[in-house]
Amino acid sequence: MSYQSASFMIFTAVSLLLFYVVPRHKQKYVLLSANILFYCFSGLKYLPFIAVTLLATFFAGKAMGAVYEKEKELLKLCQTPAEKKEVRAGCKKKARGILIIGLAVSIALLVVCKYTGFILTNVNSLMSRFGLGEITVFKMILPLGISFYTFMAISYVLDIYWKRYSAEKSLLNYALFLTYFPHVVQGPIDRYNKIKAQMPEEGISFDSVAVSKGAQLALWGLFKKLVIADRLGIFVNEIYGNYTEYEGLIIIIATVLYSVQIYADFSGCIDIVSGVSEMFGIKLAKNFDHPYFSKTMPEFWRRWHISLGEWFKDYIFYPVSVSKLVKKVKKNPKSKKAGEMFASCFPAFVVWVITGIWHGASWGFVAWGMFHAALIISGTVFADFNSALNSRLRIDTESFSWKLWQMTRTFILCCIGRVFFITNGLSEAFAIFARAFSGLHFEYIAEDALYDYGLDKDNFFFALFTIFVLWAVDMLQERMKIREALEKQNIIFRWTVIFLGIFAVIIFGIYGPGFDQSSFIYEQF
Repeated sequence: MSYQSASFMIFTAVSLLLFYVVPRHKQKYVLLSANILFYCFSGLKYLPFIAVTLLATFFAGKAMGAVYEKEKELLKLCQTPAEKKEVRAGCKKKARGILIIGLAVSIALLVVCKYTGFILTNVNSLMSRFGLGEITVFKMILPLGISFYTFMAISYVLDIYWKRYSAEKSLLNYALFLTYFPHVVQGPIDRYNKIKAQMPEEGISFDSVAVSKGAQLALWGLFKKLVIADRLGIFVNEIYGNYTEYEGLIIIIATVLYSVQIYADFSGCIDIVSGVSEMFGIKLAKNFDHPYFSKTMPEFWRRWHISLGEWFKDYIFYPVSVSKLVKKVKKNPKSKKAGEMFASCFPAFVVWVITGIWHGASWGFVAWGMFHAALIISGTVFADFNSALNSRLRIDTESFSWKLWQMTRTFILCCIGRVFFITNGLSEAFAIFARAFSGLHFEYIAEDALYDYGLDKDNFFFALFTIFVLWAVDMLQERMKIREALEKQNIIFRWTVIFLGIFAVIIFGIYGPGFDQSSFIYEQF
């Protein structure tokens, strides 16, 4: 059941009606039933995988909670600091053993389901170099949303282990969080304590304003997906699907449009699920903050897929930063500056390698991660040099022209990275780079040639118009809260805007032959 389908809208409407009709203390049961039904509609075969992850991490968290409760009792009986230290060390050791089991089950399922084919293919490639026999390559079922719900489950048990909050004792409450249908497939990657705080035991009262504003956000998400992303996808798929037939500027145009497509696609989906969640009275984590207005790559990644970036910061970057290896190198007396640089760059390198692997099981995604690691690390290494160069050249870094150049540069770098993202491997990515920079080849865009790639002249210019609309709305959102501002307008103006949005989606959305309701780009992860 795709988020932009009519069946999802009907499913959401029925779930909302039941959620607010039943007594408030029964709402959790309605919501959990809706979560399970949604996942079952996606495929019953996926259910055992999320169930195993859910049970393993819930009971791991509960067991660690019991250890820490016992620790409190033992600490009350201690007479000396040495005894307290011994109790804490013993309890931490027990909790660590439980943590490892919970993490092992979750990570093992993710690795087996998502990376088995990739691992076996590369093992066979290595074995063939030594004249050894091949292993039969097979692919496991890839459960829907496994990368997202696994990361949410991992964050839960790690937060319990680090005592950021207490373990949940109710399996119902934890299941509500992990299986919550708005975020289970494509995120955002929420934290348990933030979702739990919005699910009080007494239930959630109906709020017509919240429902209205949630519907408006979902409508904007549908516009971005169906009107912008899917229209651009026709052009992009034609060029990239037949890249051997094209050269030069047309490939560059397709790459730029793909960068807009993936933003409209992914952020559109997040708007849909965030809007639906708001209608249930629950606000999901913010996942986008107009990333193409970023002036540097680190800023871009603080604005794009925010929940994933924060997850890596909290659970990979910081732990690696304080690891024994980093501390040892940082304290190296032979080169203090090199040690500090290593301490800054090595965690970023680890994060970006894992980020690439998380996105997909191919060397193309690994290269994409390495590309961004190189950009961010080089920015750290050359920060002082760049600052001195700007000063020597007397560049006004606060001027509009300089900021515009920074945003343009960041967007260009993102576009280059997207080539690794959209292709099926390194060889294809490098082949596209070679063809893109083999010359301008104006013949592919001369006269009316530009309208021969799936979008006729009207649709092509309408696509450009929708990109302008997206840019204009993003600019407004940088300066104001549009939904709050719309709420203050008179009822005629407000509903005129809403109906225009509805008609735009119905009339200008991409349907018919080639329409694929499961085509959200990030569903593959």
